[in-house]
Amino acid sequence: MKKKADQKWLEVLDFLQYELPKRHKNLYFQMNESNYLKKIQSLRNELNRLEPPMITAEIAKIVASIGDAHTSIDIPVYYLCPLEFYWFSDGICVINTAKTDEILRYKRITHIDGVEIETVIAIMSTMISHENHSYRKAMLPKYLPAIEYLYGLKLARSVNGFTLTYENESGEGGDWFVPSCPLSQYQSQLNENRAAFPADKLPLFRKNPDRYYWMEFLKKSRTLYFKYNICKEMSEESVQSFGERLLDAVRENKLEKLVIDMRNNTGGNSTLLDPFIDALSKCDQINQQGRLFVIIGRDTFSSALLNVFSLKNKTNALLVGEPTGGKPNCYGEVLRVKLEQSGLRISYSTKYYHLIEDDHMLSLNPDVQREESIQDYIGLSDPCMEYILLSS
Repeated sequence: MKKKADQKWLEVLDFLQYELPKRHKNLYFQMNESNYLKKIQSLRNELNRLEPPMITAEIAKIVASIGDAHTSIDIPVYYLCPLEFYWFSDGICVINTAKTDEILRYKRITHIDGVEIETVIAIMSTMISHENHSYRKAMLPKYLPAIEYLYGLKLARSVNGFTLTYENESGEGGDWFVPSCPLSQYQSQLNENRAAFPADKLPLFRKNPDRYYWMEFLKKSRTLYFKYNICKEMSEESVQSFGERLLDAVRENKLEKLVIDMRNNTGGNSTLLDPFIDALSKCDQINQQGRLFVIIGRDTFSSALLNVFSLKNKTNALLVGEPTGGKPNCYGEVLRVKLEQSGLRISYSTKYYHLIEDDHMLSLNPDVQREESIQDYIGLSDPCMEYILLSS
């Protein structure tokens, strides 16, 4: 059995060493080739003494060291702690729990198994493919329930669960042990205890997460809100048809403002929105400063970032929100391969996108920065829309 397991890992390391440099557009654009190969060789030498979670953590660290957010490896997990986290302006907080862990809901986490959260962030970041702080903020909370990742990085004492040190807004708190559960039970445990916010009270950006695109007219402020969740066609209506219908609504309703919300859009096919952007740029009624807004954030990535750049360059839109998770000049056009023996999937970039002269700009920054706090989340507020609706 050990020989078979070793062969599985050797297959991954062989791909990283011999195949990935050939397939990636420019694998050594940021890191030194010699250092990359030394990391692979070092792991080869350690395979026989490391447990599987530690091996997969080291593999992820090698891939993340490339420095390309589009080049990553999918590490399977079999056990998770039934929690959901989000990185708010005031720290990493728990936003959903299993019934038995309700005490943790909306609490800020300060330690995991006695390790300060700042140290957890620093160490865990080494296995996350990212190019800027915004994308790290988007991805890291999604990794935290994965107890095998934490154990592999020596941040958790066991794969059976972890102890969280938490505090409320007043600084009062304690320690709470959260047992892990099989992957198959993770979502059901969370769904059983998910907070039931009234649908009509939810901020717009938290509505309809499963719809690729939708719009809503806010009669009181004469504002049309357009949520673009993913750059992908819906079967019932194409992006182009939807965009035409949206612009018809702009003309017919004498709107004061149009808001295009792309804060949760991680990409897809950027060309789908091009006809809409071109038509919008010619719509003098709404393409004006103070009337056209685009909301961006940590999840605005890949093709969505290309769309935001087009909106910025072709229209008079004001960008509101957080710096984007996508880097303006970046590698992309992703291809994927599934390795035969390990079953691991590796994504890699095949094209370089040069959008701006300043190659050192890590994110597209908003004109007006607004970030959500835990109290905003609990109180069903949206700092971005509040700014837009109050602006004149």
